[in-house]
Amino acid sequence: MELSAFQIHKVMKIYTKQLSQSKMAQRQKALGMNEKPTPDTIEISQEGRNRAVMDKVAKDIVDRITRHGPRDNVDRYIMDKLEQETGKKFAFKQEKASEFVFNVIDDDTKTTTSLSVEDTSFLLNRMEQLAKEAVEKDIRQQNPGENSNKP
Repeated sequence: MELSAFQIHKVMKIYTKQLSQSKMAQRQKALGMNEKPTPDTIEISQEGRNRAVMDKVAKDIVDRITRHGPRDNVDRYIMDKLEQETGKKFAFKQEKASEFVFNVIDDDTKTTTSLSVEDTSFLLNRMEQLAKEAVEKDIRQQNPGENSNKP
């Protein structure tokens, strides 16, 4: 299933709205009944909720790329950045859980390479960072007024 950046942003916006409405209902209930919120409740800031959603979206993007290859502009942006940083072209294909198989394309020569799952952690972590940056960039482009106080 392909998800566009717009769809991801819309889900995040709806999720944030639902969280804030739920929080307001809890406050009204607590004030109306003169009850205090229980001390074992953890309150997460809006920034924290947004960061958690971003992390989840980034992991989903990396998983999609490693399973099926880049499918949309966000995926292609991530792959382009990764290829620029490493100087190599990648074509991902995950065969089994114990190893990660990918193709390296140099000067019209395609080489299939595999790494143990442990050795791929750097590559996957960097892809996840690039995915987070791409999602944040896309959100800033779609809502330039909402993030005017961020660099």
